Amino acid sequence: MVRCYLFRKRNLCPGDAKCLIALNRREGEFERYKGEEAAIVEIVDCGECEGNRNRALLSFGLLKMQLVALNETVDAIHVGTCIMNFCPRKDHILEALKEKAGVEIIEGTHKYMPPTIF
Repeated sequence: MVRCYLFRKRNLCPGDAKCLIALNRREGEFERYKGEEAAIVEIVDCGECEGNRNRALLSFGLLKMQLVALNETVDAIHVGTCIMNFCPRKDHILEALKEKAGVEIIEGTHKYMPPTIF
């Protein structure tokens, strides 16, 4: 899964709780896994707005190498709701992942958006 660096850095996302709960409940974009075993094996940052634009790809490349030793694979990468709803670079992130990751790229994670914050 790829999440927004700034959301994490500014504590706007409480430890990825919404994504993890959505997976456990099989809600939002995780509904596709109803009746199946599924797990998040890694959560990586996007690379920051002015940072390394390919950080997610590099992180997934390293993950893939590590999982080979464990006889595991990644079947899909979810791009977090934080990126899909708020990131001005989401098209670049999606394009890079779709071109190079070699697995299904799923746009979004959960639908737990509050109508208002206060």
